[in-house]
Amino acid sequence: MSFDSPVAGPGPRWTGDGSLRPRVPVPEDDPAPAHRSVRDGAPTEQPPRARTVEVGGVAAVLASPFRRLLGMAIDRTLSSLLMAVLLAVSGAEPGPISFEGIVAAQILTRGWDMIFFSQGWTPGSRLVRVRIIRLVDGGVPGARWGFVRAAGAVISETVLVGYLWAFWDSRRQTWHDKFAGTVVIEAPR
Repeated sequence: MSFDSPVAGPGPRWTGDGSLRPRVPVPEDDPAPAHRSVRDGAPTEQPPRARTVEVGGVAAVLASPFRRLLGMAIDRTLSSLLMAVLLAVSGAEPGPISFEGIVAAQILTRGWDMIFFSQGWTPGSRLVRVRIIRLVDGGVPGARWGFVRAAGAVISETVLVGYLWAFWDSRRQTWHDKFAGTVVIEAPR
């Protein structure tokens, strides 16, 4: 399709970047003409929307904070269901929230995090296809860094800014990712 087709009409056309600059014709054999913009009359490539990180000599696509949030919501739902089953099996009567109940829920949640963070995935992250890897070598975090990441998650949850940090960090790391030296990437299919 040429840019000077009679359907489009004469004059400036919208270029997709919010301006009405004239379009520069792009050769037909150009592999990606839709990702071009016009600056000073010369077409330039736009940066890719997905952020990547180089880990162990391989480029990996970082998981979006929203995808991570969905995985965490799935994990918290599953751990809450597990807590409800454990309470039902133990014969505890439902009642007002007690200190013992809060401590038990925290132990269950931190144990859940520590076990799964050390493996590099949680059930929720597996469902949304993301994976936790070490930034230095691309391997799974292991028990030591899984523990550090789980302990750091307590700080991230308490302050809440620790989780929100992923929205403006260049590597999309939360505080507990920074403590453990991990990143969350999109898992291959």
